[in-house]
Amino acid sequence: MEAIEAKIRYGLEDKGICCRSVYSIPDPDDPRVLLAFSSKDNQRLTPSKVQRALNSLGAGEFSVSQDFQRLSAAFLHLEVRLGAKTEAPISRVAK
Repeated sequence: MEAIEAKIRYGLEDKGICCRSVYSIPDPDDPRVLLAFSSKDNQRLTPSKVQRALNSLGAGEFSVSQDFQRLSAAFLHLEVRLGAKTEAPISRVAK
């Protein structure tokens, strides 16, 4: 999962979002990452802005909760769910 962590971190930086760290949560049934942002560097950051930036990376589909968690005074934390779609949905209409 290190490749996706690096892709997320550098992809967000390319979009102008300063991400301090990316940590993957080890759960194969529910792949998630925890993103940490400096509250000083990202004063106008919103969860929807992060979601748009992540989904534009081409690394799959990301789902972002709509609120930041403040685990410390200096950092904002955001949990992101990885839901990459690799195949088109199967239609039930017979041809």
